[in-house]
Amino acid sequence: MESAFFVIDRVTNACGAPESWPLYSTRLFSILILAALAMVLVQFCTYEASAPSQKTSTEMKGTAYQFRIFQLQYLVVYLLIMLADWLQGTNMYTLYDGYDMPIGTLFLTGFTSSAVFGTFIGLYADKYGRKLGCVVFCILEIIINTLEHYPNFALLMVGRVLGGISTSILFSAFESWMVTEHRARKYPDAWLASTNALASVGNGIMAIVAGVLAQIAADAYGDIGPFRLAILLTAVALVLISMWRENYGTECSSDSSTFSIAFREITTKREIMLVGLVQAFYEGAMYTFVFMWVPTVLKLASEPPPIGVLFACMMVCVTMGGLLFTPLLNLIGIHRVSILICALSGLTMLIPVFSSSYLHVLASFLVLEACVGCWFATSATMRSMYVPEGIQSSIMTVFRIPLNVLVVIGTKMTEFTSPDTVFKSTAAWFFISCVFQIMLKYNANPQKID
Repeated sequence: MESAFFVIDRVTNACGAPESWPLYSTRLFSILILAALAMVLVQFCTYEASAPSQKTSTEMKGTAYQFRIFQLQYLVVYLLIMLADWLQGTNMYTLYDGYDMPIGTLFLTGFTSSAVFGTFIGLYADKYGRKLGCVVFCILEIIINTLEHYPNFALLMVGRVLGGISTSILFSAFESWMVTEHRARKYPDAWLASTNALASVGNGIMAIVAGVLAQIAADAYGDIGPFRLAILLTAVALVLISMWRENYGTECSSDSSTFSIAFREITTKREIMLVGLVQAFYEGAMYTFVFMWVPTVLKLASEPPPIGVLFACMMVCVTMGGLLFTPLLNLIGIHRVSILICALSGLTMLIPVFSSSYLHVLASFLVLEACVGCWFATSATMRSMYVPEGIQSSIMTVFRIPLNVLVVIGTKMTEFTSPDTVFKSTAAWFFISCVFQIMLKYNANPQKID
C-alpha cells in the first residue's frame, strides 16, 4: 500500500500539484480517477452493443449504426451545454462576492424564477417546438453570461430571472427532443437507457473538465473568465442545434389546452404523479445539499481543505455513479435501482448528524455524489417509461415547481436553523422520494407511451 501511495505521490507532484494541497486530497483524487478509469476499461472490454446482439441481420446492424450517429448528435450538444453550465457555477459565488452583491438574494431569485415561469416554459416547448426551445435556451444563456460582466444589481437580477427560465428549458426541452426524435426514428425504447447513461457519465466528466478550464480562464481574465468561455461554448452548441430537425408535443389549439392535458395526465395517472414526486423530493434534497457541503467541510477540517480538489473528487464520483447505472439496471432492474439510490442518499445525509469526523462526513458526501450520478440516468429512464412524450416538457416543468419550493425552503433553513436540522430535512426528503418510488414500483405498469 505504501509503495502504491509513493507512486501516486510522485505522479501528482510531476503533474504540478501544489505542495499546499493536503496529501490526503491528492491521494483521494488520484485513487478515484484510477477507479473510474478501471470501471471504464471493464465496461469497454465487456460491452456488446445491444442492437447487433439482438439481431445480426444487416438491417439491424445498420439501424444500430444510425442510432450511434443520432446519439452522438445529441450528446455533443448536451455535453457542450452542460460544460458551459458548470463553468458558470464554478466562479459565480466569487464573482458576486467581488461585486459586493447580496449573493443569497441573487441565488434565490433564480430558483424562484424557475418555480414561477417553469410551468409555462414546458407548454411553449411542447407547442412551438423542442428545437426552438433549445435555441431560445442558448440565446438566453448568451444574454445571461453577458450581463454577468456588469457589477449592477438590477442587471444581475435580470440575469438571475432569465437564468431561472433557461434552467427550466435545459431540464425539459433537450431531453424531450431526444426522446421524441428517438421514437420518431423507430429505435427500440430499450436503447434510451444507453443514451441516458452516457449523458450522466459525460455530465460528470464535463464537471471535472469545467473545474480545470474555469481555473485557466479565471487566471487569464479573473472571475469573469469562465463566463466568457461559456458564451463561446453556448454559441457553438447553438450552431449545432440549428442542424437538428424540429419535433413537437401534443397539438392543441391554445396554451391552456396543453396545460389542461398535462394537468389531467398528472392527476389521473398515478404513475406520472409518482414519477414527478420522486424527482421533486430527490432533487430538492440534492440541490439543498449543494448549499451545505462547503461550510460543513470547512467547519470539520482541522486545516483549510482544498475545496477545488474536493469538488473534483465529487465530480469523479458522479461519473462513477453514471458508470454503475447500466450494470445495476441489468442486475436488479430500474425500479430497484431507483429505490436503492434514494435510500442510500438518505442514509448519507444522516452521517453529518451523528458524526463529527471529517473523514466520515467527506466519505458520505462522496457516496452521495455517486448516487447522484446514477440518479441522473435513472430518472431520465423512468421519465421515458412513464411520461407521454407529446407533453413531456409540460409535465416535467410542472414538477419543477415543488422542486424549487423545496430548494428555497432548504436554502432559507440554512439561515435560521442548525446544520443538523438541515441535514435531517434533506435525509427526510430523500427517504420520502424512496417511499414514492416503492409506491411506483408496486402500483404502476410501465409501458411505451405514444
